Amino acid sequence: MTAAQNVQIISSANDLLAAHAALISRVREIQKTHRRQLQGISNDLANLPLIPSPPRSPSPKDSPPASPTEPRGHRTIRQDLPPAKRARTARYKNYVPEEETIRNDYSQRYVDSGEWPQNWVLGAEPEHRFEEYPKQQRLLNLKKTSVKQSSLPPSYLPFSELGTLAPSKFDVILLDPPFSSSFTWENLQSLPIPSLAADPSFVFLWVGSGAGDGLERGREVLAKWGYRRCEDVVWVKTNKTSNKGPGTDAPTTSLLTRTKQHCLIGIRGTVRRSTDSWFVHCNVDTDVIIWEGDPIDPMRKPPEMYTLIENFCLGTRRLEVFGRTSSSLRRGWVTLLSQVEEEEFLRQKGSESTMFIDGEEGGEVFKWERDKWDAGIKELANGGKAVVPLTSDIDALRPKSPFRPGSNSGGPGAQGNSSSGGSSGGVQMGIPGMNPFGMGINAMNMGMGNGMGNGINGMDGMMGAWPGMMGGMGNGANIHMANMGMNPGPMGNANGMGMPMVGMGGGFQPQQNGNFVGMPAMQMFNGGMMGTPMTWGDQGQYGMDGNWEGEMVGMNAHMNANGLPGVNMGGNFGMGQWGQ
Repeated sequence: MTAAQNVQIISSANDLLAAHAALISRVREIQKTHRRQLQGISNDLANLPLIPSPPRSPSPKDSPPASPTEPRGHRTIRQDLPPAKRARTARYKNYVPEEETIRNDYSQRYVDSGEWPQNWVLGAEPEHRFEEYPKQQRLLNLKKTSVKQSSLPPSYLPFSELGTLAPSKFDVILLDPPFSSSFTWENLQSLPIPSLAADPSFVFLWVGSGAGDGLERGREVLAKWGYRRCEDVVWVKTNKTSNKGPGTDAPTTSLLTRTKQHCLIGIRGTVRRSTDSWFVHCNVDTDVIIWEGDPIDPMRKPPEMYTLIENFCLGTRRLEVFGRTSSSLRRGWVTLLSQVEEEEFLRQKGSESTMFIDGEEGGEVFKWERDKWDAGIKELANGGKAVVPLTSDIDALRPKSPFRPGSNSGGPGAQGNSSSGGSSGGVQMGIPGMNPFGMGINAMNMGMGNGMGNGINGMDGMMGAWPGMMGGMGNGANIHMANMGMNPGPMGNANGMGMPMVGMGGGFQPQQNGNFVGMPAMQMFNGGMMGTPMTWGDQGQYGMDGNWEGEMVGMNAHMNANGLPGVNMGGNFGMGQWGQ
C-alpha cells in the first residue's frame, strides 16, 4: 500500500470522526435548548388555583355492609418460583407467573445490556433448526449428499486473471465486493460478469447494511449486468460473544444501530419453479441467516450462504469473486482470490504443489484450468445438463408449487387426452342389455381433445372424434336411465363414410324410464331432431338449443358432413337444461 493511499485512508477516517463529533455537538446543543425552555417556564402556572380535591371516602364503620361473597380460597405458594414471583403471586389475585416469562422487551434489554434482540432467536443454528421437522432434515441431508457427489474439487484463480475465464459459463456467481476508496461501485460495474453468466443463471451480490445507497446501487449494477433483482437474503448478526456492554456498538450514519447485511439475488433468463425443477428448488432454506460472525475476519459472510445457494440452484458451475483463502475454497466452486489473498494462499501452501482443505466441503485445491474443468463438468453431467441430479426421494420431499386447476401439469382426475388445459373425469356406466359406455364429465373447461362418449355398442365415441367441441359444461350429466335396449340401425354411406348407429329411445330427463324400440335409419341433412333445432353453422358450429326432455321418443341419425374428417368442428356445443 502506497503512502498516498495511507494518507487518503487516514483523511477519510478523520472526516468521519469530524462528522460524528459535529453530530454529537448538535445533539447536545438541542438538549441544552430544551432544558432552557423547561427552566424558563412562566410562574403564571404556579399561581393558578388548585383543583379541589374530592371528598374523602367514608370510614369503614360508616360504610354499608358488604355483600356476602364466597371466601377467598387459599393459594398455594409455589416453591419453584423465585422470591420476586412468589411475592407477586401472594399479592395479586390474577397474577400468572408463566405469563411474565413471555413479556420480553428486547429493545429495553439492548439499552440496558447491549445485547441484540436476535441473540434470543431459537433454532437459529442449522444443526438445530429442523430438529422438530424430520422430513425437512432428511431433505437437507439428501441434497448435501447429492451436491457432494456432483462437485469437482476446489479450484482457485488470481483475480488478475479474471479475463481468462471466458468463454466458460457459470450458473451461479457470488460476489462480496471489498468496497473502499480504491474500489467503488463503478469498478464493480465494469467487471466482465455478463460474459461469464450462463442463461439461465443467478448472481448473489452483497451490498451492505442498507444504511447508505447500497441497495439502490446494487440493483443498478444487476441491471447493467443483465440481471433482474428477484430476492433478498438477509444476514442478521448476533453479538453473544462480542458484546462489550451498552453503548459500545460502532457508530453508524443513521439513528438506529444496523445489525444486518443484505445480499441481492439477480436472475438472468426465464426460470419457473413449477416447471424448471431441474434447475431450481425453491423454499428449501429460509432467506434469513442468523450468525455470530467471525471474530478473526469481521468482513467474512456466513458460511451457510454456500449451502443456501447449492440447495437453491442445481447448476454445478459455481464462481465466487473476491473469495478468501481461509473460508472460500470449497468443493464445487471456482474462487477468485485478490492479490493479498493469493499471497496468503501461496504462503500456506508453501513448497507443495497443492493445498488440502479440511472438512466435508474441502478437498485438494488446484489452480483452475479451463480444459480440465470443462472435462470434469462434462463427466459429471454424463451427457446431460450440468446440474445436480434430481433423485426421486428429493423430488418427493422438496416443497412444490401448489396445483392450480386449469394448468397443463394436470391434477386430480386429469386425463391424458387433454391438450389445452382443464381437467376431466370419467363415469363408466353399465346397463343390462347394452355394452358399458363411458361418459366424460368436464370438471373445469374442456379444450381440444377432451372427448365425451366412448361408444355405445356399435357407435364409436360420438364426441371423441370432434376436438374442440366442448366449450365447458357447467351442469353435470345427472342421468338415470333404465330398461334401455339397443337396436343397431343401419346407416348408409355419406360421401364414402359409413357409421353404424343405434336406436335410442326413452327418457333423457332424470329418473324417467323408457323402453327402446328399434327404428329404421333416416336421412337428416340440417334437419330437426324431435322439435329441437340441430344445425351446422357457417363456422362449423353445432348447436342444440332446446331441452332433451322425456318426449324424445327415439333418435336415429345419418349425418352427411360432406367429408367430415376434414371439417374443423370447433364451435360451441350448448346443452340446455340437461339433467336439471
